[in-house]
Amino acid sequence: MCGVLGISCSNCHRGKQQVFPKLMTCGNDISHRGEQAWGIVTSDGENMVCHRQEGRFGEGITERKAEQLSRKMQGHVGLAHTLYSTIGKSGQKKQPRSIQPAVAEFHGKPFALDYNGNVYDLSRLRKKAMAAGWRFKSKFSDTEVIVALIATSKQTDIIEVLKEVLPQLKGAFALVILYENKIIGARDSCSIRPLCVGYNDNDFVLSSESCAFYPLGAKFIREVRPGEIIVIGEKGIEKYIKWTDKTCCRFCIFELIYFARPDSRLCGGRTAYYYRNKAGLIMAKESPVDADLIISVPGGGDLFADAYASELGIPLRQGLFKNRLGIRTFMTPRGTDRKALQRIKLHPLEEVIWGKRICLVEDSLVRLKVLPETVLMCYEAGAREVHVRVFSAPICYPCYYGVDMATKAELAAANFSTEQIREQAGADSLAYLSLAGMIRATGLPSEMLCLACFNGDYPVEPPTE
Repeated sequence: MCGVLGISCSNCHRGKQQVFPKLMTCGNDISHRGEQAWGIVTSDGENMVCHRQEGRFGEGITERKAEQLSRKMQGHVGLAHTLYSTIGKSGQKKQPRSIQPAVAEFHGKPFALDYNGNVYDLSRLRKKAMAAGWRFKSKFSDTEVIVALIATSKQTDIIEVLKEVLPQLKGAFALVILYENKIIGARDSCSIRPLCVGYNDNDFVLSSESCAFYPLGAKFIREVRPGEIIVIGEKGIEKYIKWTDKTCCRFCIFELIYFARPDSRLCGGRTAYYYRNKAGLIMAKESPVDADLIISVPGGGDLFADAYASELGIPLRQGLFKNRLGIRTFMTPRGTDRKALQRIKLHPLEEVIWGKRICLVEDSLVRLKVLPETVLMCYEAGAREVHVRVFSAPICYPCYYGVDMATKAELAAANFSTEQIREQAGADSLAYLSLAGMIRATGLPSEMLCLACFNGDYPVEPPTE
């Protein structure tokens, strides 16, 4: 799961520095989608300049460094990317090879590519690119495979190349490509990963989420459709093209549960807030709790807790204080000690918790790495009882489409019953939102959603490798 962003300043003079500050501003609004690394690339139509580094978006950019980059990164069109690595074998040492935007040449002209998703069964495609002369830097990067197929294609038109390459990709993806004076967006045939387009009087924007439009005062136009390519030039949107007629809508429901910002418009134009508020109301009917306080596990659980507490008539309190610089624990690289990180990220407020029966609200429960630590922290702060409500159904199947939970062995609900999970968490009670409740909260039919990690119904055939 990553954040992709492309901006074209359509009503400006070629060569004038316009896009860099807009990429830096809007890039912050998709930084929640990836906190491992970030990058930007700008172009004036002839020259392309790229900056990439590890850490959160904009991290380490002092005022002096920003001025230096601003002078260096001239241009009216550009991309930004935030990285959340989902490749199990990659770690901190290999991470720099995955930092995007990726840059290569297509028939002697530079192009840059942003990618969000996961593409698999790549052996044949890697061999094809190698036979055409590409020398791979990474053994595991699906991004580099996509770049290699574009760069080594014999087609001379970039759109024709995409129509040739995209049908070969198995999995889920949203791409934004910078080539010459254009930004090009493309989405997988099942629209699993998000991508939308917006505009104001001067700019056209492609982004994983519509929240990135707001700093520019840009308006949401629509989502890029399944199996669609959209081309944006200097004067705005030039064309929409279908790269396949075999399309469906199977939008990833985990975007609504966890990844997306509440104000982002996603599948069907509904906001993530709509889902989280509705899910809280449904959970209050499915699994009420006898408690003195509702306490959100900060971040993903906040909006669920607000609706849940309001519907039950139980006070909502901030019983866990989140370190201002705390990262999203689920999105840390493999090998991270998540339990220790939770102690750094969250601090219980004894004045709130002491002597109370509390109910912790979590957006989801994947590996059971941090919940026991959170429950223990509450008991240490004097809680009399600790109950847990999880606002998604049990996650029992791996995700192959861009969420880093690729093996059944790591999924708590795939290996333990709800009662066993409750015991391991040390909670007095634990309940999940039902799958039917989740679907109802979206306001969409189940046929429009990817629910594979909950029910094993994969819209694209799982990998064989």
